[in-house]
Amino acid sequence: MRRFLFSTLCIGLLSGCLSTLPTTSTPPPPAPLSAPQPFILPIEPNLAFFPEVEGIQTDHEYDLAELIHLAQTHNPATRIAWQEAEQAALAAGMVKSTYLPMITASVIAGRQSFHTDHNIELAQLVNIKTRSKDTGHGVVPALTLSWLLFDFGRRDAAHQAALELSTAQQAKFNTAHQLTVFNVARHYFEYNAARQKTQLAHDHYQQSLRLIDAAQARLEAGVGTQIDLAQAKQLTAQARLVWVQHQGVERDSYQGLVGAMGLVPTTRLQIKNTADRPLPPMQAIPSEVELQNALMQRSDLIAADAVVRAAEQDINFVKADYLPTLGLMAVAATGTGSFNANNAVVTSPHIKGNAVFLGMSVPIYDGGLRRQRLHAAESKVQAARDILQQTKQLAFREIHFAANALRTALEAHEASQELLAAAQLTSLAAQEAYEVGLSSMMLATESANALLDATQAAATAHAAALTASANLAFVMGQIDAAQVLAE
Repeated sequence: MRRFLFSTLCIGLLSGCLSTLPTTSTPPPPAPLSAPQPFILPIEPNLAFFPEVEGIQTDHEYDLAELIHLAQTHNPATRIAWQEAEQAALAAGMVKSTYLPMITASVIAGRQSFHTDHNIELAQLVNIKTRSKDTGHGVVPALTLSWLLFDFGRRDAAHQAALELSTAQQAKFNTAHQLTVFNVARHYFEYNAARQKTQLAHDHYQQSLRLIDAAQARLEAGVGTQIDLAQAKQLTAQARLVWVQHQGVERDSYQGLVGAMGLVPTTRLQIKNTADRPLPPMQAIPSEVELQNALMQRSDLIAADAVVRAAEQDINFVKADYLPTLGLMAVAATGTGSFNANNAVVTSPHIKGNAVFLGMSVPIYDGGLRRQRLHAAESKVQAARDILQQTKQLAFREIHFAANALRTALEAHEASQELLAAAQLTSLAAQEAYEVGLSSMMLATESANALLDATQAAATAHAAALTASANLAFVMGQIDAAQVLAE
């Protein structure tokens, strides 16, 4: 009977729930989402401010050496590298300070209070309850000296490793300095090449205007045609387009130069022209022996070699953990206090004391931790040696590529000079021949375009040879030599 009532009740509840369900199967449309409010960043006026560059002379024409001096002064990259080298040197100094004793001064002060209840009962005749209060306070200053006397070379290994890392960081600073010099030199030559190409494009545009005048004169004399005049105007329009394009390249090259120096884009400098700068002779390309000897002064190799020696010192540091350490500790203390025993006894003792301890610590068992650390240190040494070998091979390959690039650039410049001489002769002869009616306008425009290509190629080859020379000096670790920067 109870099961029947329970079943009836469940069916009733289910039917009631079903009657409350919506009759339609289409869900109501979702409420429209409000558009998120944009997050407005606060304005920081200091971000739009650049400190004024001191020492810039707007009426002075800067050569390469002067531009490099400005870059060394203002480029953040060299200052960052110098700070990192300074931090490495300070780290070596901090390790060296562990050879000296450590002296610590300390003061201990305190107060203590005792409350004691006494219940004294004598032969069930006398029952006395008393309460006592004892207080004490005092101040104890102390001077502690701790000195690690002997550790079987643990500190020596740490100090030598820090010195090697400092050497590596100084070599990295030298690399950053040389990279700044090379970047300034490269952009200096590229900017001068772009400026020269702009001038050549302007000269080509002026020459095209003279061809228009010649075509117009021949047309008025009855010996020319409208086609000749149209070709001359087409040449002028093309020349003007090339001139405008080179002006944009020149502006971009200037921004690259001031960027390599670490200056803001609004800096205005007058740059000395390098069009007449002599190129190194072919005989100046280093020999195979000189290229290989250049590895001895590559700063990246010096840094990698210092990292190897630092890793080797880490092995000595871990090996020293197997040996005991001997240390000295001395303590000198004095103190004053006061003790009050229930206002009955009051004392004010004054304490002085000193102690000297000589202790030795011997490692016995560490669950294999030292052995694992030794294996890790040996692995780091092998990895550092492999990195040094890889860096050496890459550097030697880089030096050879740079030497080949310089040889190719010098040969290309020599060939471009021959092409330029022939193009100049052809263009001049074709223009003069057209003016007297012995040649066509097509030949004159073609020779004018060929002359522009030849002059641009000569300027490119000259800048490429200068850049290749600076690149070879850079990869050989000689970019900061005086003879490389001499005009």
